[in-house]
Amino acid sequence: MRWQDQQGFTLSELLSAIAVSAVVILAFGSTLMFTRNEFHAASRRVTLAQDAVVVDRYVRNKLTSGISDSLAIYADLAAEQAEETSTSGIILRLVDSDTVAHRVLISSDRLLWTENDSIVHYPIDNNVQNLLFEERDGNMGKILNMTVEVMSDVDTLEYAWEITLRN
Repeated sequence: MRWQDQQGFTLSELLSAIAVSAVVILAFGSTLMFTRNEFHAASRRVTLAQDAVVVDRYVRNKLTSGISDSLAIYADLAAEQAEETSTSGIILRLVDSDTVAHRVLISSDRLLWTENDSIVHYPIDNNVQNLLFEERDGNMGKILNMTVEVMSDVDTLEYAWEITLRN
């Protein structure tokens, strides 16, 4: 049998095919890893945004039923214990129309909500920091501004909103 009658691939053809296949597999793998990482990052941001919506609804539902004259903001725990109110601070107290006293603050990097100083709610699972309440008078009643940062393990979302408390 002659050498030219044999069919098959030469070594250089096989090496070229392996090299091209490796480039295609690496490109596909890189694209897949990038897409996976972006998906997880987007999922974390969506979770943070959902927590922002939960806090917004929670605060609005509780505080809009409150009596605006009972709104008290304290700069810190010491000011709250001394009952020294402020127009800006990290602790909010409000009594609603059912005479339930609500209190919002950060405890161990978690948003803490108490009712009548005993019932504890953690409305969101993510950690929070830089909670700040600011009060001012508006045309329709007191206006409460709230800012907070919600954090996951690698991402942070800062949000703020304004609530008008009517008498």
